[in-house]
Amino acid sequence: MKKTISYIVMVTYLVWSQSSIANNSAPSLERWQRNMIYQPSESVLERENRSFVYIYDGFKETQVDQILDARFDRMDHMMFTRVKLTDSSGDILLDPETGDELTADDGCD
Repeated sequence: MKKTISYIVMVTYLVWSQSSIANNSAPSLERWQRNMIYQPSESVLERENRSFVYIYDGFKETQVDQILDARFDRMDHMMFTRVKLTDSSGDILLDPETGDELTADDGCD
């Protein structure tokens, strides 16, 4: 249990540190995350078998739904933060007052 918590903390740090530089590298970060989901290496799958959880950041709500449908067998090893809310056409919803993208409450304050 202690080892699992350490892994989660480490991955959280890596994801958030990558998110802080995402303004310059958003396409490459998103590509890296998609590869982790759709084309995981053997070592990734091995870690998941040992209860490792990967935290993915900034996907659209529609993408998360597609990922969970396509990778249902691995969903216990995925956590999504700052999920962007979308309308029925898949466009990101914006706050009418600020113009900021709306995100789902992930319970991580």
